[in-house]
Amino acid sequence: MNAEIENILEITSSNVYQGIEVNDTSEMQRKSQIVQDLIKLINAKQLSPEAAAELLEIDLANLYRIKRGQFREISETQLLEMIQKINS
Repeated sequence: MNAEIENILEITSSNVYQGIEVNDTSEMQRKSQIVQDLIKLINAKQLSPEAAAELLEIDLANLYRIKRGQFREISETQLLEMIQKINS
């Protein structure tokens, strides 16, 4: 690998959001962990995507967006409430 590519790939932090210059890096890292926990919980309970979306009271498209990492507009509180709904 040449030096130019190595510089591009250089890891700058343990927080991936700092590397891409997101303003709310700590919050995004916490939300990312919550989403990971949510997905693990859904999988552990062997819920279909449809059943999970129904329990979460969101449409299936939103569940898929969250799973793809598109959760910037969802608050930390909302994500934590989702975990509680799956645990209920």
